[in-house]
This record gives sequence, C-alpha cells and structure tokens, in this order.
Amino acid sequence: MKKIKFILIIVAFIQSSNLNAQTPPPVTDTLAYLQNIVNNKALYIGQPFSVLLNTLSIQIKFFSPFAAIHYDKNKETSTSFSFYFPQNYEEVYLTYPKLEIYWQPYLNRVQSDIFWESNNGGGWSPIIGNYYGAGIIADIKVIE
Repeated sequence: MKKIKFILIIVAFIQSSNLNAQTPPPVTDTLAYLQNIVNNKALYIGQPFSVLLNTLSIQIKFFSPFAAIHYDKNKETSTSFSFYFPQNYEEVYLTYPKLEIYWQPYLNRVQSDIFWESNNGGGWSPIIGNYYGAGIIADIKVIE
C-alpha cells in the first residue's frame, strides 16, 4: 500500500512538472519577443499565419491592413499586428512595436477593410484570426 501511494505521488509530481514546463514564461519585453520571432522567421515563411498565431505568447489586439501596390489597392500586401488596442487616435503610438506580416499570395484588401471597419476600427477577434490564419507568410518584420 505504501508503494502505491509513493508511486502515485511521483506520478503526480511528474505531471505537475510537465505542465509547468509547457507554460511559456510571460512576455515582459514585447520588442525583444518580436525580434526573436523575426530572428526565427525561417520557421514561419511559407507557412499559414495560423502556425505563427498558435505559437504567440502575447495576444493580438489590433491589426492594420496595407495595400502597397499603387495600381491595385484591392491587394493586401502586408498587415501589421499590434498587442495594444488604442482607445483613441492619440493612443496610436502605443500600438508599437508591431509585427508586420507580408503575404504571398496577396490577400483581399476589400475583405480586410470590412473586418477592420466592423470590429471597432481594427480590433482583433477570433473571426479575424481565422481569416488571416489561412494567409501564407512571405516575410516578417518588426515595426518599432
């Protein structure tokens, strides 16, 4: 009986250790965390955004779609993702640093604009996460 209790205690300890090992440490320096993602961007280029999204230790709060092709503004070439949602225009500076994702193939800017307008001007939601999750990453940069 003592052996069984001892074994159960050891098993519980091992399970507790595994749970603690799987919990990532909290992000205390957003810029350093994002630069680490850029340093390891080879893991994500060519992959759906959902791969990166599922590994993030901080939650996206705000997004901004960009159309950089001057003759075709319906193609979203990149999107910036921020970890702070500005309460007003004067707080936009608090959205930095941002993670900018470049897409290949380009996304539909018209659809992204609809999501942006319908979610409090760029607020993040699971629906938007599903939309961007299917996009294929061409490059990753940090905007400071």
